[in-house]
Amino acid sequence: MAERIRGVNLSGWFILEPWVTPSLFAATGASNDGELQHVLGAAAYNERIREHYETFVSENDFKRMSAMGLNAVRIPVPWYAFGSQNEHESYISCIDYIDRAMEWAGKYDMRVLLDLATVPGGQGDSNSSPSTPDSTADWHATSNGRAIALEVLERLAERYGQNNALLGIELLDSPVMSVRKNIFTVTDGIPSHYLRNFYRDAYDAVRRHMPSRKMVVFSSSGYPAAWKRFMASDHFQNVVMDVHLYHYRDESAQDIASPRGLSLALGRNKEMIKAAKGAGFPVLVGEWSGAAVLSGASVTPEGRRAYERVFVSNQLASFDEADGWFFQTWKTERRIPSWDARVALAPLERAMME
Repeated sequence: MAERIRGVNLSGWFILEPWVTPSLFAATGASNDGELQHVLGAAAYNERIREHYETFVSENDFKRMSAMGLNAVRIPVPWYAFGSQNEHESYISCIDYIDRAMEWAGKYDMRVLLDLATVPGGQGDSNSSPSTPDSTADWHATSNGRAIALEVLERLAERYGQNNALLGIELLDSPVMSVRKNIFTVTDGIPSHYLRNFYRDAYDAVRRHMPSRKMVVFSSSGYPAAWKRFMASDHFQNVVMDVHLYHYRDESAQDIASPRGLSLALGRNKEMIKAAKGAGFPVLVGEWSGAAVLSGASVTPEGRRAYERVFVSNQLASFDEADGWFFQTWKTERRIPSWDARVALAPLERAMME
């Protein structure tokens, strides 16, 4: 990899996220794209979406990102990126706006990682419908979900594979993988053999149109060591593992207000990256943020921001062994300090990000 990747996600642009753009959901009772369309009706929904696509990210955002020292964006795209209409739903295409992102990235010497972040039926992660428990994933059980995912990946590769601004394509965002805990217990999620077969087929689909200098990225699904010897043959070129490193809600989340908690959180970052490299892959930190556990009601808003700034700068140092990172996310309507790069990364000197 020629230049270390210093990037941000453009979350909430093509896949609506209430925490990024709460105004789109205000007074609707909806909490995702599908619910919002049901409440508004297809025509009003698509008009609202078109306006959002048009205005949420502009050329000026790319100009500002580049000025901050960022050199890449990761763009989550939905399975209906090229549009989808049936009796249940109607989604307009966002391809014209991805075209713009490619153009702006090229103008400001940035690169784009396209990330297939939703699939029909859900992959059990945060991009699935909230009406479905996080622990379930129906995509692999649907009759045509796999075909739809492969088709959109191939169409994205066909359209952008030769584009100089394209860094690569991520085959799925963060599917929840079924894991055997012991002889009697297997966690809910997508069976690992299904994911492996899908990734191999998806690799071939995108490589038909995308040269080997462009990355093919796949998710560790939180278990980087489980992918040892995967895609090990010479047939697979420039395959990169994505690890997501969050510290605000799982059983391993630490209180970063204590030196020990901060040290444990940073140690977990290093261990996950080490495990991914040990499996034989270059590593990208596809998502991370300044959000963490801060116990005690006595922490003031100013104190919280101070802790989070320290956490952000220390996490950057913990990513040394990775080939790059993408902060989550570039912008939020309410400028959430631990999630909005314009707030979280702006105080950092450029040298700290490199």
